[in-house]
Amino acid sequence: MSIADGPIFQVCWVVPDIAAATGEFAARYGVAEWFTIPDVHFRPESCVYRGVPADYAISVALGYAGGQQLELIEPRSGDSLYSEQLMRIGPGLHHIAWVPDDFDAALADARAAGREIVAQGAFEGVGMEFAYLDGGPIGSYVELMRLSPEMKAMFDYLIPEGHANPWA
Repeated sequence: MSIADGPIFQVCWVVPDIAAATGEFAARYGVAEWFTIPDVHFRPESCVYRGVPADYAISVALGYAGGQQLELIEPRSGDSLYSEQLMRIGPGLHHIAWVPDDFDAALADARAAGREIVAQGAFEGVGMEFAYLDGGPIGSYVELMRLSPEMKAMFDYLIPEGHANPWA
């Protein structure tokens, strides 16, 4: 049973300093364009972390290496899957993400396969839901995302010319 198929939409790193990380990607890897969203607050009414309502803030930077979306997340406050990684193992690869055609069916398949959902929630007001699955033998997490047409349009605006996001 495949929980997600198709191309990987996103590769994400958790970092302690988003400005330093975007600078590193620009200087060493040619990813100079970043869309940054500072201090995104996730509230307990819409997010769960390890089975408990979660209240935390992060800063996010989105860039593209060719057609591959890159995400950098800097934990800002509260307990989250991101701050947990920095405390336990430090900065590094955090998750890979898919946008399944049927988000609810993909979550049901994950549960049926015995995959632990370690965090789940919504980015309020923008039309994005997410669920992080334990990565098992691959180590990093797997994120499943539900994106509204408006969120897909924003990501389509950000992707470099000549490339397309998985839903295109």
